[in-house]
Amino acid sequence: MRVRVRFGTTLFTAANACLGYAFGETEDYNVNIQPCVTGVFTTPPASTSVTCGNNATFSVAATGSLLTYSWQYRTSATGVWLDVANGGIFSGATTSTLTLTGVSGAYNGYQFRALMRGGCTAVDFSTAATLTVNPIVPVVNPASATICVGSVQALSLTNSVSAPVTGVFAASAGLPLTVTDNNTTGVTSAVAVSGIPAGVVVTNVAIKFNMTHTWVGDLVMNLKAPNGQTINLIAALDGGTGSNSTANFTNTVIDSLSTRALSGAPAPRTNTFRADKFTATIPTVTPTTTNSWLPLLSTLNGNWTLGMCDIGAGDIGVLTSWEIQISYVAPVFAQGVWTASPSSPNSMFTDAAATVPYTGTPATTIYVKPAVSTNYSVQFTTPGGCTSSVATIPVTVSQPVAGLNVTPATRAVCVGGSTSFSATTTGGSPLTYQWAMSTDGGTTYTNITGATSATLSLTNITQAMNGRKYRVTATAGPCGAVTSTSVGTLTVNSLPVVTIAAPMVKLTPGRTTTITGSSNPPAAANGYSWTLNGAGIAGTGNSQTVNINQLGTYQATVTDVNGCVNKSNALTITAEGSDRLWIYPNPTAGAFQVRLYYSGERAEKRVVTLYNSIGQAVDSKEFVLVAGTPAYLQMNFDLGGATAKGPYVVKVANLYNGRVVSGIVMVQ
Repeated sequence: MRVRVRFGTTLFTAANACLGYAFGETEDYNVNIQPCVTGVFTTPPASTSVTCGNNATFSVAATGSLLTYSWQYRTSATGVWLDVANGGIFSGATTSTLTLTGVSGAYNGYQFRALMRGGCTAVDFSTAATLTVNPIVPVVNPASATICVGSVQALSLTNSVSAPVTGVFAASAGLPLTVTDNNTTGVTSAVAVSGIPAGVVVTNVAIKFNMTHTWVGDLVMNLKAPNGQTINLIAALDGGTGSNSTANFTNTVIDSLSTRALSGAPAPRTNTFRADKFTATIPTVTPTTTNSWLPLLSTLNGNWTLGMCDIGAGDIGVLTSWEIQISYVAPVFAQGVWTASPSSPNSMFTDAAATVPYTGTPATTIYVKPAVSTNYSVQFTTPGGCTSSVATIPVTVSQPVAGLNVTPATRAVCVGGSTSFSATTTGGSPLTYQWAMSTDGGTTYTNITGATSATLSLTNITQAMNGRKYRVTATAGPCGAVTSTSVGTLTVNSLPVVTIAAPMVKLTPGRTTTITGSSNPPAAANGYSWTLNGAGIAGTGNSQTVNINQLGTYQATVTDVNGCVNKSNALTITAEGSDRLWIYPNPTAGAFQVRLYYSGERAEKRVVTLYNSIGQAVDSKEFVLVAGTPAYLQMNFDLGGATAKGPYVVKVANLYNGRVVSGIVMVQ
């Protein structure tokens, strides 16, 4: 649409749209006729939580024609909806984003919703979002402490209650500045920063700039602080492609808080990004010294310098404007009301010497001198009306060690055994321990790794440990350490050497042998115990008498006079082979036994028959011998009672090989 006006009496007509004139004005307007689309919320506002005193935002997104927005609030989920107006803590009340600045605790639980209208849309409401306002959490230095009784501990609130400040410092001289093409030396532009108070806490540093550049992939940009520390902001975007060479930077911000990468961002990059932090020697006028923002912050006032260079041929870059924004908080700390538990006697003071009692007036720092472990609590209210939660600071009071000894003074133990020494203390709490060992009679000591309890346990003791001395150091926190005045000495007794032997180790029926043991050191009284074939047998002395019925392997275990225990060698008593037939007792009143050697090599089936003097068989028994049968099997008979006295013939016949052995027994 064209609108024209001309000075004079002749009026324009439709045919005069392009007619010239001497005095007048012509204006052209673009009129865009679009479909009328009903508005629809696509993103409702989200509930959010903030700390009291901070800012909160609620945003919506919608599609539709010619949409306008407003906001409403209610004080609870059942309250009446009221319109939000700009002013006070509210801004953006007629936009899609509502901002609340410096929210107090009174707004906890408030709900907000957006209203949407449009050329083709009646009033519509979004869903409600709830604002949760959390109390400030007090931060106390230290958060806990352990002190020695009689000491004074300072407790300080470190919460800042001053309002954040952002200083904006813009470059003026020397702009616009051309970045020399294909030159790694580079050019610089400086901004003078002044007026920032000493001791402030910096919360953010941001660089905002505008630059035309035909190939941004060639650009390297560094920031140099007044103290000479330099960090890289831009390092040849996208590996030199510069997002496919899309040109220019318009109101681009690089700051110390953002996590968004500049690489890949579409032109003209109107947003906030993180620094690339590339370590390089270019531009040579401002080579990087650090890849962290923190070293730049030691000196804030002075010249901050942008160093820029172009690393490829055929491209033009011009810096048209830039500024540095430094956000900081002055070190004004909260003052809180302090309490103690136990509260009596008063252990809180306002001076470092702990002479002026604290009486409840809000204070940033108090000094405590408790006689027992005490919990201190603090709560504060900000100038903006935010009341913090309650922080509790435990202060543990240690008592010094008055005396420390090692008990017992000596320990005697056998090789391979275990024992322990204990630390006995007077006073001192809470305690930690460290045991040390001396191998040179107590001249020097070496700490024992892991020996940090009140009892030192020694296991698998070797002879090499004989004569070692042990002492302990007890530490009562900040009250210091005390080393025991007495030490424990370890005596290691060797195990007894035990030997058993016998004059005969092969027996025949009727023969005995005696196994005798010896020990060095000597055995204690009744210090022997014996086994036969691994099973215990009677006897506590140093000998065992063995007959034909007690064949097998013998071993003695000795407890010596020092209480040490060791085993002897194993001694085996076996049977001696013989062709003789043993019949005993002979003569006999009637009962007797018959024995004949059995080698165990192959099975035998024996038949033992008794004959009287006229050749009559008066008794007969059958015995089967197999592997494991005793070498001299005891075969029992009894001819007592009504049997006639006199001689009897005993015949032992092997039914497998026909061998017969005979003998005479006299019954009296």
